[in-house]
Amino acid sequence: MTQLRRILLPAVLALGWTVAVCPCMADGLFYYVEDDGRVVVTNTLEGRNEQPLPGIEPPAVSGAGSDMPATLYDPFIERVAVEYGVAPGLIKAVALVESGFDPHAVSNKGAEGLMQLMPATAEIYGVKDSFDPLENLRAGTRHLRRLLDEFGGDVTLALAAYNAGSGAVRRHGGVPTYPETRRYVSKVHESMGRPPRPELRPPAEADPVRLVRGSDGTLKLVN
Repeated sequence: MTQLRRILLPAVLALGWTVAVCPCMADGLFYYVEDDGRVVVTNTLEGRNEQPLPGIEPPAVSGAGSDMPATLYDPFIERVAVEYGVAPGLIKAVALVESGFDPHAVSNKGAEGLMQLMPATAEIYGVKDSFDPLENLRAGTRHLRRLLDEFGGDVTLALAAYNAGSGAVRRHGGVPTYPETRRYVSKVHESMGRPPRPELRPPAEADPVRLVRGSDGTLKLVN
């Protein structure tokens, strides 16, 4: 097998990822997305806006969400999950609820791609093409990681913030009362096979730390 022209990603999966380990093709793999959303893996450049394919491992079925359908994008999900320390099942559930795994999805509010990035969010994370599945998943996962960090690892609050914004979560003292947001949080949790956590309050924000000089000239940090 001296030349890999075009291999659709499901075929690569069916072959047990021999492409990833074949010595003649271990380096220089690229991918592009056809008009119908299919991902094509190739080791030749044909002017199809090919992107370098990062090193990826066979998808762990349980990690990618065993209760959800296998998709073309599971290897990408596994990759970004490792990069940003987010459970692949969570990323996949968000993509399922956000776009139904349609990389060309556009909402009536202008959100784009698999994890429905708003243009402003895409710009923050340096996204050049929101319809590129790997680029979209990477930015969406980075955003989800940031929200998880902001809310102390609380998945429920991070999901609410992904849908309604972190400001709305803090203003409401938890998951906003918006019906859309509450349905969204429930759907993602259901897709992961677990109910949402009943306690929905964000962690309290600490008061700003100030440097205070005492009457005797001593300095203290207080909040």
